[in-house]
Amino acid sequence: MRLRPQNPNRPAWFRAPRFDRRTAPARPRLPGHWPGWAEIGRLPLSMVIACLLAGLGTVQLTFLIGNGLYRAYVWQQQTRTVQGQIAALNIDLRVLREAQAHADDPQELQAQARCLGFVGKDETVVVAQDAPAGSSNTCDAVRMP
Repeated sequence: MRLRPQNPNRPAWFRAPRFDRRTAPARPRLPGHWPGWAEIGRLPLSMVIACLLAGLGTVQLTFLIGNGLYRAYVWQQQTRTVQGQIAALNIDLRVLREAQAHADDPQELQAQARCLGFVGKDETVVVAQDAPAGSSNTCDAVRMP
């Protein structure tokens, strides 16, 4: 399907006008229109370099902000972990100080020996015939570090 004949002897009103860029008037630019490569070539070199450096600076700034946020997050996690370890060590220290304070107390040592199942020299051991098998430890277990 042809829209126009291929005949070079077309009437003048049917021929397309010739377009010459050198004599053509400048096209008006719309706001927000991106310039063509020819117009970019006319920009000063220092302006192009400044724009490229600004773009690279923006990329670097974005990376540094992201890296700083990541490091802050990791630092908070490590801080929480260390604070938990410090709390556990403080509990261990308190238990050891209590054990050290009672190390020379004969009544405390006797109570610990009874918890372990030891019997004094002049004491008699009484065992019930129907006692359940297993541990008969009635003392509180204290965790020693």
